[in-house]
Amino acid sequence: MVFTLVVVVAFVGLAVARTALDRGAFELAELETRIAQAETENTQLRLEIARLENPARIAPLAEELGFVYPTQRRSLLVSGVVVDTRDADPRWAEIDRLAAAP
Repeated sequence: MVFTLVVVVAFVGLAVARTALDRGAFELAELETRIAQAETENTQLRLEIARLENPARIAPLAEELGFVYPTQRRSLLVSGVVVDTRDADPRWAEIDRLAAAP
């Protein structure tokens, strides 16, 4: 009688443990699926960022808005601001935008 009771309790305990493990496996599979979906979405968003940051896309839009490279350099002196004596990047003043246009 005691042996039968121990066997039944052990069997029920084993069934409960197996059910808990199966539930955990299903939750793990669902989480892995969600992770894969998030990674795919992240990759797509990074590709979209790269497309939007592409200078070949931005340059024509900037020119339409009137943004151009300056033809000459002008200094603006503001009281209380320390003047930087280093030269600016010479590419800004030396680029002939009209000659560079296709």
